[in-house]
Amino acid sequence: MKSSQIKVSEIGEKGLIERIIEKSRTCSSCGFDTNIDLSSFATSIGDDSALTNVDMDDNSYLVTSTDMLIQSSHFPKGMTYFQMGYKSVVVNVSDLSSMGADNIGFLLNIAIPKDMLLDDFDDLICGVIRACDNYDIPLIGGDTNEANEIIISGTAIGQVDKDKALMKYGFEEGDLVCISDELGYAALGFELLALKEKDPDLYQEKIEKIKEIDSTIIDLALLKALKPEAKYEEGHILREHNIAKNRISATDITDGLASEFYEILNSDKKYCHDSNSSNSYTKGIRIYEEKLPVEEEFKEIANILDLSYLDLFLHVGEDFEFLFTINEEIKNQLSTEMNYYVIGEITDNNTVEIVLSNGQIEEISSRGYQHLK
Repeated sequence: MKSSQIKVSEIGEKGLIERIIEKSRTCSSCGFDTNIDLSSFATSIGDDSALTNVDMDDNSYLVTSTDMLIQSSHFPKGMTYFQMGYKSVVVNVSDLSSMGADNIGFLLNIAIPKDMLLDDFDDLICGVIRACDNYDIPLIGGDTNEANEIIISGTAIGQVDKDKALMKYGFEEGDLVCISDELGYAALGFELLALKEKDPDLYQEKIEKIKEIDSTIIDLALLKALKPEAKYEEGHILREHNIAKNRISATDITDGLASEFYEILNSDKKYCHDSNSSNSYTKGIRIYEEKLPVEEEFKEIANILDLSYLDLFLHVGEDFEFLFTINEEIKNQLSTEMNYYVIGEITDNNTVEIVLSNGQIEEISSRGYQHLK
């Protein structure tokens, strides 16, 4: 089928990103050849943030990241205007943090309906300012415009030493696959909010059953969904351990853990595999159900909501935790500085798989949240 007949929904967000990457290399299909020099970039499109060489400091990269949040897609019912503003900073700081960057400044572009109440606008901006203050990243500029719904596009700027930047790639067979904390709570929170909107009576019925198990999980799930936080300090800790003999790869988990597994493998294949080699790329990931940090109460609550706890853990995202790899040598030392969980290892079997508690091995699909799908 000709590309002119294919809708963007057929390839989704990740397919479009790959298309942008390809066209950034050569725009001959657009009718001209690009003369853009990409040599000043350590990475182009594809990692959590862009790393750019700047003349003022040969020892560090300028780190930039941008995210667009649209009210109908990113802000669930029940989220306050303050929380909307707060999240717009968090999503960008999370990307900088997963590269190990120090924050420099935040740019805010916002489009709002013209009939939005001024008090609501003030609440939104207060959320932005509070997050900027919490993460020590000053608001340094931006733009405003009009739209039918709230659209917030933030750009975060940071800096990181060249020899310590955390990339998605660079791991070796036998390296440990880790996450910075428990996952799935934001996904659970979104499910609860959606059920409350769709069927309040059923929601209340489910909530009563959940409270019999552990009411604190409800509070944590809603907090994770409505007011996420970035792992800024953890990014700095990983950065300081990221030296030549202890290479660490890292990314933040936004679209789901399973999706990020495939992201880091594709990145490693792109940047670390010799395309001229006769050997095909063989690295893979194996995780273990018994190593996943999941409380039994979480599993019971997922069951009450007719959900798979593994789906919540693997395929939804929005927890803004880190997926990272380390070698065995720094495992114990790192444990004294930050909390994290080892859930698997890098293999040479060219698959992403999970060993279930019953010993059965299943392949993990790359399914995760994608816009435009």
